[in-house]
Amino acid sequence: MDNIYLTPEHELLREQVARFIAREVEPHGAQWERDGFTPRDVLRKLGAAGMLGLMFSPQYGGGGADALTNLVFAEALSQSTFGGFIVTVLVHTDMASPHLHHAGTPEQLARWMPRITTGELISAVAITEPSAGSDVAGIRTRARRDCDRWVLNGTKLFITNGVHGDVYFVAARTGEARHAISMFVVEKGTPGFTVGRALDKTGWLSSDTAELVFDDCCIPANQLLGIEHEGFRSVMKNFQTERIALSAMAVGHATQALKLTLAHLHDRHAWRAAL
Repeated sequence: MDNIYLTPEHELLREQVARFIAREVEPHGAQWERDGFTPRDVLRKLGAAGMLGLMFSPQYGGGGADALTNLVFAEALSQSTFGGFIVTVLVHTDMASPHLHHAGTPEQLARWMPRITTGELISAVAITEPSAGSDVAGIRTRARRDCDRWVLNGTKLFITNGVHGDVYFVAARTGEARHAISMFVVEKGTPGFTVGRALDKTGWLSSDTAELVFDDCCIPANQLLGIEHEGFRSVMKNFQTERIALSAMAVGHATQALKLTLAHLHDRHAWRAAL
C-alpha cells in the first residue's frame, strides 16, 4: 500500500472486487457484449456482496461508508475490461440512486432503497433529451400537477440502464422559470411510460442505452422526489458524484490497459529471446 489515504480495509475491498471481476465478469463479458446488456443475476451478486450501496444508510441495506471508500470501489471495479458492465453498475450506484438517497422521504426510501442496494431493482436517471444534453436547464419534458397526481410528457435520450431498468429518476419542467425543474420517481410499467427504442452504440455494448417516452404518464403526487422546482439544484449536486465516479473509471481502465500492455510486451520479449 503506497498511498497515505488508503487503509487496509480499502485494500481488502479492492481485492474483493478484483476476485469478483475475475470470477463473475471477465469470463462472461464477451457474451454480454453480444447480448447488449449486463445480466441481472450478476448485479444481484454485487448487491449480495454489499457493493451496490456503499455510501447509503445501513438502515436501507447500505454500507455507511465514506466517499473515499466508494472511490476505491469505482476504481477497482473499472479494472474490468468491459466498460459496459462498469458503467451499468456506476450509473446505478453513483448517478441514479443517490437522487433517492439524498432527497427521498422516509416512505420513498423504505419503498425503493432496500431493493436498490440488493440489486433487485436497477435504477436509471433520465435527464438528457434530444435537444438538451449538458444544458440541463434546457429540458422540455414537462410535469403538470393534476389533483393527486403528476402527468409527465416528453422524451429522454441516451439513458443508461434505460431498457432493463426498474426505477427511473426523471427530471421534468414544472414551471416557466428557466431552472424550475423537479425530479420524479417513475417505475417501469407505469401507464404512459415506454422505452421508445434501444440505441446502438460503437462501444460499451454490455450497457443498455435507451430512448424513453412519457405520453400522459401519470404518477401519484407522492412520487415527486425532493422539493418542487428544486430539481436543477439536485442534478447539479449529484453531477459532482458522477464526475468522481467517472474519473475513477478512467483511472481504473487506464491502469488495466497499462497492465495488459506491459504483459503483452513481456511475453513478446520472452518469445523473441527464445528464437
